[in-house]
Amino acid sequence: MHMRIFLLMMLAVSLLAACASDPALNPANPVADIKRRTDIRLELATAYFSGGKYAIALDELDRALQLSPERADVLGLRGLTLMQLGEPERALQSLQKALRQEPDNPDLQNNMGWFLCETGHAAKAMPLFEKALAQRNYASPAKALLNAGSCSLKLGDKTRAEQFFLRAVELEPDMVMAHARLAQLTYERGDYTSARRHSQLVIASSKAVPEHFLMAILIERKLGDGLAEQSLVSQWRRRFPDSTQLQAYLHGESNER
Repeated sequence: MHMRIFLLMMLAVSLLAACASDPALNPANPVADIKRRTDIRLELATAYFSGGKYAIALDELDRALQLSPERADVLGLRGLTLMQLGEPERALQSLQKALRQEPDNPDLQNNMGWFLCETGHAAKAMPLFEKALAQRNYASPAKALLNAGSCSLKLGDKTRAEQFFLRAVELEPDMVMAHARLAQLTYERGDYTSARRHSQLVIASSKAVPEHFLMAILIERKLGDGLAEQSLVSQWRRRFPDSTQLQAYLHGESNER
């Protein structure tokens, strides 16, 4: 069994055990009890969401809303979950309700911006990212910077996108997706040394995908380092032996971008 799924199941067991009194309320302090059980459902939903189990996450979130219908954090995650499940209209309703409850919440502003960007409204999304980033109490601004950079790319503004990605990796040096975007952008404008630096950080991570290896190889070709290219091919074979990109490369079908 995959370790991530195993850990997810163990967390579910422990949280459900903590929720064993459900649906009975603690008569001594019913408000605190409702909050406790809502928090448990939200924590469980967050774990399922992180593990890609979106349908189960939605079920937990709906149970949480039965306890606390106005909880903005629950509504916000529910919106993201519905988006992943391919239900943008319901997702928008949930995100809008969350923002009505907490209009100055930077996490919710970022989530709404991400939703708008993913549904073809990139220009409307940018002010929401800016609002989130302006909040001094925002605990995870790198996420909004990554989203703002990705949204800038959709608007065709590569210069601004690169600025957002650079700010993101300043805050979170191991943010793989931001480094991957920077590798692509710097490669496209001919800064192959910077592209290599960002690409190497991506390849060294557990989050690298076949496309990242292809990008890294193209960079090494531009730098004329055949040994580095062959080393990357060996890593690629070990990690993704069946990838279509690898097979195309091995058959000489990959083209420089």
